[in-house]
Amino acid sequence: MARLRRLPTRHRYHPDRRRRVRGAVTPVDSASAPRAERHATSATERQFWFAERIAPGSPAWRVLSTVRIDGVPDRPALAAAAARVVARHPALRSVFAPEAGELWRTTVPPVAPPLLELPPGTGFDAAARQLAGTGLLDPATGRHVVLALAEDRGGAPGATLYVLTHHLVYDGLSHEVFTADLALAHARVVAGEGEAAPLTRPAPRPPDAARRAELASYWRTALDGMPDLPGDGDGPTQRQLARAELRCRAVAFPDGAGATAREAARRSACPPFAVLLTAYAQALYDLCGAEDFCVGVPVSTRTPDLADAIGCLLTTLPVRIQRPAGPRAHERGWGTLAEGLLHMDLPQDDLIRAVRTRPGRRMPLYQALFAYESWQRPVHDAGPVRMRSEPVVPLGAQAEVLFQLNELPGHRLAGMLQAPAGGFWAGRLAKLAEAVQHRLALLSAEEGRPAAPESSGLFQPVPTTSTEENAR
Repeated sequence: MARLRRLPTRHRYHPDRRRRVRGAVTPVDSASAPRAERHATSATERQFWFAERIAPGSPAWRVLSTVRIDGVPDRPALAAAAARVVARHPALRSVFAPEAGELWRTTVPPVAPPLLELPPGTGFDAAARQLAGTGLLDPATGRHVVLALAEDRGGAPGATLYVLTHHLVYDGLSHEVFTADLALAHARVVAGEGEAAPLTRPAPRPPDAARRAELASYWRTALDGMPDLPGDGDGPTQRQLARAELRCRAVAFPDGAGATAREAARRSACPPFAVLLTAYAQALYDLCGAEDFCVGVPVSTRTPDLADAIGCLLTTLPVRIQRPAGPRAHERGWGTLAEGLLHMDLPQDDLIRAVRTRPGRRMPLYQALFAYESWQRPVHDAGPVRMRSEPVVPLGAQAEVLFQLNELPGHRLAGMLQAPAGGFWAGRLAKLAEAVQHRLALLSAEEGRPAAPESSGLFQPVPTTSTEENAR
């Protein structure tokens, strides 16, 4: 394995001569210096804080995202720009600590993120392996960002910037915010301009006691009697999931698949998300025969005043899937999700306490996840270069089976299935990918008819293949 080299970060640009000047990164103006803040944490922050203690250092809690840079990157300017982004966002300069039975988030002075150099052309998997051994990411001390730069091969004017963070402080939309702010900061560093003012992040507003009781009652009714997704016996614990090796399978879709899914959704007066979620749920049914189960769906909790904030600003809603192969499945699924969105303000730890009525080792609300990224990824002007974000790929197992689906420019779809090695789904990923493709094609058919009648007996047990065969 090539050794990572730490690039120099203690440079700044002289505004006139545009040459590197030795010294500290330009300090924040006193008028705009970050203020110390202390807030109670959100349910999602608590979830990942406890998860880190269950399985310290697990890749499941890490985020490795990528920024494509068009043009020749200047390392000192890039390092200075990244330091400004960290100083601007409270989440990236926070520490988390319990006190009096409550977990608190407190801001600390910003720490400039290290910028490492990777061999030219280093891909995502190789970057993940090399960054995993650095030990530079340390959420306990507020060191939430590690950067690594890999220039394109052959002297081409471009590079990939890898951004390693922790789910405590970062979600998928945060990466788009980070990229936009990094580009702006880079342009200002090159031009010799000052820093943007630090953001303040409003404290989360949990529901009051009456609203909590109302929400808990809704979820108890909505999830009453819901069985687990079929799996191997009692299934893996969350600690086992976090420590498991990951198996992945790409899901390819033909050009135009996203556009036809959108048209099918329009005919049914529901969003494309409902059609895509249903295709996944029907594929799960095809392989395990489950008629009643939940799929976890990450949804954003960003309010307008948090639109440009970095943080783990999401929750995962349990969407109950019943009769997935029955008529109008995607319309029923959308109705269930819409009801859940109206009741999403119950913190997930409260939700679990309210509805979990059976003992077990497995994830309590859902064992399958569906993560969908469909937002725009514009190209950002960063002075002498341009930057754009790329879809975030999970590094570790966060469920017994995960389907990550990205909508790319031109309504192109790119999917990835993931499962822990040795688990129920690891040897079924190839068949599951085929089933997702087939089900989406049926749902998107011009006639708009349901994928299969309820009495079709569609379920066919699929033999488990070895993880080695699946990897091939």
